[in-house]
Amino acid sequence: MNELVLISVVGTDEPGITAVITRLLGQQDVDILDIGQTVIHDHLSLGILANIPGDAASLKTVIDRIVSDFMVEVRFAPVTEQSYDTWVDLQGSSRYLLTSLARGVKAEHIGEVSAVIAEHGLNIDNITRLSGRVPLHQPDATTKECVEFSLRGTPSENFRRRLLTLCADLDIDVAVQEDSIYRRTCRLIAFDMDSTLIQTEVIDELASLAGVGDEVA
Repeated sequence: MNELVLISVVGTDEPGITAVITRLLGQQDVDILDIGQTVIHDHLSLGILANIPGDAASLKTVIDRIVSDFMVEVRFAPVTEQSYDTWVDLQGSSRYLLTSLARGVKAEHIGEVSAVIAEHGLNIDNITRLSGRVPLHQPDATTKECVEFSLRGTPSENFRRRLLTLCADLDIDVAVQEDSIYRRTCRLIAFDMDSTLIQTEVIDELASLAGVGDEVA
């Protein structure tokens, strides 16, 4: 009889961990129903929802043995067929991407945005940092940090309005897009550059080149 199990792997990231575990699962003819992996500051978090033919406890013992050379911990959590069916039904829900841009990502930003998301009945499936990492001592005026939330559900009409208020309060920018095939094929974005991508007003620079900088300013 098959067993549904959520396999969680956490610990220090090293090359080969995912390969070792998934190859073993393949040898046992395991079906992977869902998988997600992230690494934050060399810390690995890997989740695999698996349909295991046979004894999950025996498989856990084998996995523990083959990962003993890595600094990770493997956990098996049983999943009921009812909860799995509920999860499958939810996959048909609408999906949105919320992108937050700020000089620096503060805990307050994540907390308040997450609270608005929860207030409007949306679920966060994933949070991803889109921007590169910044040095600890780099001046705030030169940093730009971006975080993307993958959301499931249908937002109310007040959702974007509430976020706009939050943007003004926290001095951040937020964009919400429906996560559809049309968004994924987009290849053009148009927006104001002045004091957005660059730290100056182009009209002032052009005026200076034309010798009328003071008058335009």
